[in-house]
Parts: sequence; structure tokens; C-alpha cells
Amino acid sequence: MQLTGIILAGGKSSRMGKDKALLELKEQTLLQRAIHFCQSFCDEILISSNSLEHEVEGIQIVSDEISDCGPIGGIYSCLKKSKNDWNFVISVDAPFVEMDFVSFLVAQKDSFDAVVPVHKNGREPLIALYHKKLLPVIETRLITGDYKMQFLLQKVHTNYIDAKGWIKKYPRLFFNINYPEDLKTEKEN
Repeated sequence: MQLTGIILAGGKSSRMGKDKALLELKEQTLLQRAIHFCQSFCDEILISSNSLEHEVEGIQIVSDEISDCGPIGGIYSCLKKSKNDWNFVISVDAPFVEMDFVSFLVAQKDSFDAVVPVHKNGREPLIALYHKKLLPVIETRLITGDYKMQFLLQKVHTNYIDAKGWIKKYPRLFFNINYPEDLKTEKEN
């Protein structure tokens, strides 16, 4: 299956205090790690960002068409540019997603519009699959000013996948590096 990887790198990083995409973990920036990860299974990669510092040779950077609306704006703009129907979205601050987990998500797509993992702490809409046919629904949400991913997912045919077993296998699967102490802890491991 043809798949586009959409790396959400345009967040404000307010909790971290500096651009998370450029933070280094094990001698790579978080952006480089996400690109390397997506290159192993995607035939196209798009970086959702408004920052020129995120430019990487050979990879298209996509600015938000509608600014200040959070991840939904980045997903919308990238879906419009994507050459594939199915798109794997990953937040740049989630460096521990595993390849076999993504393969599992892809196997659950069937006739759904989105495939989103769920676990005891909630849903993971920023480590998920989205079909391009969502564009009109997302556009409506943006026009009405409703930017919450959870409300979008309630309006479309979403396959919520129980990820409990995956967390047992990979305890850090959904771990986000949000705070300076998160990065420090990971560097020490």
C-alpha cells in the first residue's frame, strides 16, 4: 500500500520552551528521527511546519493554510498535498513509535476514514492513519472554528484500536517529549 508520512513539527513547544523538532536525542534531532522512521515504510514524507529551520533536502515542508488552529490545521494542509489516499500522521515529539505497530494500524484500515489507537490514558490522534477523503470534513471544522481532533473523529468513520497490548510490548510507544525533564530522562537512558 502506498502511504504518505506526515510529520507534525509545527507546534509551539510552549511546555518545552524551545523548538522540539530541533532537540537532540541519541545524536539525532527529533525531526531527523521521525524522518528516518517514516522513510522505512512511506513512499512520500511531508513535514507540517511554518519554520524554515525544519527544511530537509528532498522532503516537502507544508505550511499551514489556516494558522493557529493546532494539529488539525497541519493535518489538513498536508492531506491536501499528499499524493496518497492513506496517510500516517506522527507528532515529532513521539520518538518511540515502532514499525510493527504502524503495520498493525494499516491492517485495521478497512473502509474507515481514520484509524486511531486508544489506551487507558485516552486516544492518540497524532499517531494515527487518516484517509484523504476527510478533507471536506476537516475544512468544515476549520471554517466553524472547531479545531479539536476528538470532535473531528466523532464526525467520521473512525476505527478506534485498543493499544493496551502494544503498550505492554512497548511501554514508551506513546511517550511524548513535552518538557525539558522528559528529554533529560531519555538522554540518561
